Amino acid sequence: MAGAVKAQLGASNLTGPGVAINVDYLPASHYIRPEDSLKMPATTSQQRISLGAAFLLSSHVDTITGKVRTWSLGAFGTYSKFTNKDYEKQIFPDELLGTQISLLHKRTINSKWSLMAMVSAGVFTDMEKIDYEDVVINGGVIFIKRYNPRFSLGIGAVLTNSFGAPMVLPAFLLSWKTNGRFKVEVNIPEKISVSSTLNKYDDLALALRLSGAAFDVEKHPDNKRQLGYSEITVGLENTFHLTRKVDFNIAGGSVLVSSVQFREKKLSSIFSDVPSHRLATNFYLSAGVRWNFR
Repeated sequence: MAGAVKAQLGASNLTGPGVAINVDYLPASHYIRPEDSLKMPATTSQQRISLGAAFLLSSHVDTITGKVRTWSLGAFGTYSKFTNKDYEKQIFPDELLGTQISLLHKRTINSKWSLMAMVSAGVFTDMEKIDYEDVVINGGVIFIKRYNPRFSLGIGAVLTNSFGAPMVLPAFLLSWKTNGRFKVEVNIPEKISVSSTLNKYDDLALALRLSGAAFDVEKHPDNKRQLGYSEITVGLENTFHLTRKVDFNIAGGSVLVSSVQFREKKLSSIFSDVPSHRLATNFYLSAGVRWNFR
């Protein structure tokens, strides 16, 4: 719902009740400094492990109206280890940890409209020091209009303390899927993919994925405690259906964007223009296992 506080599991993302684990490797890339976009000798590599679990707490269907109400609980965590070499001063952190537990409620309003509400709490830290500054609390509501079985659009608002004081931000959701041998899926703000079922055991997809999060950090330039991490990847994702409930995913491709930005933790900073510390384009490898409860 809120774009920056969701653990990203890549191809192992849960689409329903289940448990998933995913491991990513981003090899050493040269640092590109923001002032002149010059590629420097300094390099950063990244190893990341992500865990996710989702549980259906209750589900009720009104047999007369067909309206549905569900309550779900989710828990997610991502740990990233950065290996930084040959920097004159530290830019990228040594490690980042993001954890979150969330309660999600969905209900049907009528044949076209539904509502999705969420409240979550988590810790997003560089692990140098963990205190109340690292705690992120979010809550929000999105109203979703279902135009047809394949296309829906949602808009709403989320309340977050990511920038220190609580503030309200807009929330946006777009979901579009096609049928046929090749399936196109647009799920903003998460991914755009084209997939095909090779056989009953194997699905292949080409996916563009967007991910990111905001962390409170102790090692920061000019007292700018908030580190915003952004990543855009494009690659092939192969999903093997080992059983009716267990999937194995392997993926690889190109990291188009990998960058960090530092801001002060105050409301005015969200509108300020800050430099983006980037890493050069490189490849990535990813593997994961997903166990679907249903």
